[in-house]
Amino acid sequence: METLMLLTYITFCWIIFKVFKIPVNKWSLTTAILGGVVLIGSMLMGMAYFHPGSRSARTYFVSTGIVSNVKGKVIEVDAKPNVPLKKGDVLFKIDPTPYKAAYDEAKAQFEFAQKRLEDSIRLQKTAGGSKFEVYRWQKEVYAAQARLDKAKFDLDSCVIKAPANGFVAHMRVRPGQMAVNIPALPAMTFVDSSSETLIAGFGPEPLKNIKPGDPAEVIFPSIPGRTFQGKVVRVLPALAEGELNANRNMYSLSTQLPEGQIPVVIKLDKPFSEIGLPMGVDAIAAVYGAKEGFWSHVAIIRKILLRMMSWQYFLRFH
Repeated sequence: METLMLLTYITFCWIIFKVFKIPVNKWSLTTAILGGVVLIGSMLMGMAYFHPGSRSARTYFVSTGIVSNVKGKVIEVDAKPNVPLKKGDVLFKIDPTPYKAAYDEAKAQFEFAQKRLEDSIRLQKTAGGSKFEVYRWQKEVYAAQARLDKAKFDLDSCVIKAPANGFVAHMRVRPGQMAVNIPALPAMTFVDSSSETLIAGFGPEPLKNIKPGDPAEVIFPSIPGRTFQGKVVRVLPALAEGELNANRNMYSLSTQLPEGQIPVVIKLDKPFSEIGLPMGVDAIAAVYGAKEGFWSHVAIIRKILLRMMSWQYFLRFH
């Protein structure tokens, strides 16, 4: 960015010298150099503080390990890796035979307890039967209902469905394998497509000038020549680097962001699904603060430089 500003200033000075036929000597050159240092230095400091930019922006997403509620032999795998799925689509199925048997048994016990309760109530009303028997079979009905609900839950859990709109990123299960209800051994990794978030890292110096609702712009090296509009959603209020906890740690972005940078969440006006980029791609972001005052006019320079940087990605070859 500094190189672009320097080249722009040199071009401007060259035009001034040519148009106005200013003689090139030590005084004119010194004036141009000092003027450039003061002008570019002031603009850089103003932009860095009031309109900060970040080269460490990236889209992040949430992945979930799919673990079945019951264990059993996998008989069918419907999902395919990296194929879009809707919430409720079947991922895979577990052999329901033992759970169907448990459900039928629980249903029979429930129906038996219910009939005995009806008989006890009828007997108590007509022949002076014991109230204790009514209470006992009422308790049995409640217990049988609980066992029936548990058996139905286990039976329904033999069909594992997508928890949200997304796709399976890593498939670990095949028909014939055993699925277990152990969180450390997920059957597959599911990516929630609605969880994609753009996070940019900014230094602590301009942090007080970044507020929720501030306009932001983002460019992607993968899409040169285009600038995407957005807004700051929030500045993360707590960082894992400062956490003191004897049990579990917060999620840290220290491995993704340079040391000392503060994560800022940016929401783009255009959904990620319409941009058409893989999740996790790099980006460059800028936030425009200082809505009032002299430095608000410097934002136009940041916008120009951001667009120049976006266009220069057409010239990058790997």
